[in-house]
Amino acid sequence: MRSECRPLLWLLLVALALSAGAGGGVATGHTTQQELRPAATTFDVQLTPSGDADWTVSTQFQLATENETEAFERLAARFEAGEADLAYDAETFREAAARGAPGREMSIRAVEYEANTTTVDGQRIGRLSLRFEWANFAETTGETYRLGDAFNTTDGTWLPGLASDQALVIRPPEGYSVETAPVPVNNGVLRWEGRQSFTPGYLGQITYTGDTSTPGPNGPSAAVLGGIGVLIVVILAGGYLWWQRQPNVSGDGTPASGTDGGAGGAVAGGAATADDTDEPASGKTAPVGEDGEPDPELLSDEERVLRLLEANDGRMKQGTIVEETGWSNAKVSQLLSAMDEADEIEKLRIGRENLISLPGEGVGDIDDK
Repeated sequence: MRSECRPLLWLLLVALALSAGAGGGVATGHTTQQELRPAATTFDVQLTPSGDADWTVSTQFQLATENETEAFERLAARFEAGEADLAYDAETFREAAARGAPGREMSIRAVEYEANTTTVDGQRIGRLSLRFEWANFAETTGETYRLGDAFNTTDGTWLPGLASDQALVIRPPEGYSVETAPVPVNNGVLRWEGRQSFTPGYLGQITYTGDTSTPGPNGPSAAVLGGIGVLIVVILAGGYLWWQRQPNVSGDGTPASGTDGGAGGAVAGGAATADDTDEPASGKTAPVGEDGEPDPELLSDEERVLRLLEANDGRMKQGTIVEETGWSNAKVSQLLSAMDEADEIEKLRIGRENLISLPGEGVGDIDDK
C-alpha cells in the first residue's frame, strides 16, 4: 500500500528506475529483471470537449536477446493482470487526481493495461501501456478551455518534470485550437522532451478557444452537419411542392390532355364533350381512358385524392387515403398539406386522426371512411 501523504515526484522515481535498468535492470516488485533495458516512456494526453482527458502512459523496452524477450513476456503477463509493481500504475494517478486541482474533484476511471511487442527498423521492441480516463481534468467555460490547476497541488505540482528518456504530449480537444501555450504548437499538439523541469502553474497556462459547433480537425462538427441536413430537407420539400403545383405537360411541350392547359380538354379519339369528361370539385378536368372512365394512371396526385373523396361522400380519414393510394405516410401528409393551403380540401384533427373533406362537407360520420 502506498502512503497517501508521500510527495508525488513519481516521474523522477521512474527516471531513476529506468536509469538503473540500463546497468542493473528494472525493479518489478520482489524480483529484478536484469535482462530488460527500458528505452523511453511517453505520457500522451488527449483532451476532450467535455473537459475529461484520455491518458496513455507507455514504456518501451529494447529486446535485443532471447533472454530479454522472455523476461519481457513474463513482465507483460503480470502487467496486464495489474500485478507488476512498476514505478507507476493506476493507483499512482489516482493519488495525483486526489491531490491535484484543489477545489475541483477529479477521478480516474476505465483503466486498461496492455502489453505488446513489435519490430521497428529491425529492432524488437516491447511496450507496456496504461490507459485510463481522467474525469474533470480541464476547466471549461463557454468557448474557453484551460488546463488551469490540473497539475497543481496545495504544496506545488505532482508533475515536477521529465527525465531524459521521457516525453509529455498534450493533444487538443476536438473543435478547439490552442490560444496560449509555453511551447511551439505543431498542428494543435504540444510536446515536451526530457530532461525538463516544470514549475507549479507552468502547464496551467495552456488554454484553448472554440467550441463543438466549430469545425474540428476531422471535419465539420455534428451541429454543422445537422444544420446542413435540415437545409437540404427544406429545399427538397419546397421543390416537391412546386413540382406538384405545375400543370402536366406532354412530350412536345404542350399541355397534356385533360389538364387546365389543354385546348378544350381534348382526349384520345376526339374532342372532349360534357359526356366523356368528369369535373372534380376543384374544377380541374380529369383525364379519361378509352372506356370513358378516368384513367388513374393519368390523374395527378391531387386529382386522385379528390376523386377518392367524391367516391366517399366527400370525407375520408387520412390513414384510409394512405391505404387506398398505396403511397407513403410522408407523401400523403405533404400532399394534403399543400392541397389544404390551396383550399382544395379541408383538414380537421379529430383525436389521433386527420379528417380530410371537400370544402363545405363538414365532419359528418367518419367511422367507416
